Amino acid sequence: MLLVAVSLALAGCGLIRSGDAHRDGSGRPTESSKADVFKLKVGDCISRFKEGVVGDVTVIPCGEGHDLEAFAATKMSDASYPGADAATKKAEDFCFGEFTDFIGKDYEDSILETLYFQPTALSWRSGDREILCLVGRPEGAQSVGTLKGSRQ
Repeated sequence: MLLVAVSLALAGCGLIRSGDAHRDGSGRPTESSKADVFKLKVGDCISRFKEGVVGDVTVIPCGEGHDLEAFAATKMSDASYPGADAATKKAEDFCFGEFTDFIGKDYEDSILETLYFQPTALSWRSGDREILCLVGRPEGAQSVGTLKGSRQ
């Protein structure tokens, strides 16, 4: 099993960022499109991205082959940025806790991997408090449809 922690950070001045994905009236993506990572929602499916600070991702309708699915989100309630290690610990605790309910199997017994976005010191100063959990098959394998209740 692989655990990869990925942090969000706001882009610097002058960097052109994507807006939201192309969505229908219910908010579901209608076609593959680039989107600002801060526009991701639980239920969105995306392609892989490089580890590190992420600005844009490719959102894909979940009915098409995709690498990762956003399955849970929460806001950190700390009064000030708790530091990278503490933010990572909070993200891990939250995402692993939500994994079992979403997949129907404990993470330790699963073939799936979990990744997450978490605030960085820079993004925190701009109001970012969100932890967003992602699940997918081992790198190189795609899913079609949701992994919810898959017990994999």
